[in-house]
Order: sequence, then C-alpha cells, then structure tokens
Amino acid sequence: MTTICRRLPPPSGPCEPEPESGVPVRLGRAGLPAAAEVSEAELAEWEAYRLVAPDPEGGYDTEAVHIARPVSDLGRYGLEPRQLRAVKADREADLVEQVVDPLCRHRNPQTRAHAEATVREPAALLVSLHGDLLRTAVTERLH
Repeated sequence: MTTICRRLPPPSGPCEPEPESGVPVRLGRAGLPAAAEVSEAELAEWEAYRLVAPDPEGGYDTEAVHIARPVSDLGRYGLEPRQLRAVKADREADLVEQVVDPLCRHRNPQTRAHAEATVREPAALLVSLHGDLLRTAVTERLH
C-alpha cells in the first residue's frame, strides 16, 4: 500500500472535519490519545506493534482514530496489541495495489485520477468480504 499512498492524494484535505464524528482529519501527538480516550503509553505500544503510525510530521489522520477506538475497545476484552497485529490489512492492501498500480503508472492524468476512484471499490469489497468471513467463522464456532 506504500505505493498507493505515495501516488494518490488523500480523499479529503488536511484539517477538514470528518462529517460523521467531527474529529479533525489530522491530529497532533496528544490528539490521538485524547480522541481515542487512551493513554500515551497505550499509543506507544500500538505504535510498537505498527497498529497505528504517525505521519512524517508526527501527526495522525482520521484513519488512526478509527483504528485506535476499536483497538482500545478490544483491550477491554483482554486482547492485547501483540494479538491484534494479525488483524492488520497488509495482504488486502497488496491486493488493492495489484489492481491500481498499473493505472498509477500511466502518464495520462485522467488515468491516474481514475486510479484514485478505482482504489475505493476493491478496498470496500475486501472490507465486506472480511466482515462476512468473520461472521461465518464466528457463527460456525458458536454452533
């Protein structure tokens, strides 16, 4: 996904509020623990396991908040960051990159713009698939 992140702009500009939650798109080092209601020590542990990572300026985007909240909530069930690193989406990101990378290589700006639009659909489909597979596995284990 590193290639995708380098080539495609973020979907919204910096410091714009997210419509659903009102959380700013970019948070400083102290902002993420406050937004996710966790301690600095918990954030440091999540970073150690690469569940969240600051950008080069040391800030965090809204995605980090979306990741931090469930990581924190799962911690209340006794799941530790070391256990959650298996949940990382690196393989799914690789699949999306396989789809979009050829479009990113084009010199035509319209084709590269199409890559930005194209990245959303396979990513959403993979999220849906993952949710369905998880529901199926949990249901099978409970019965």
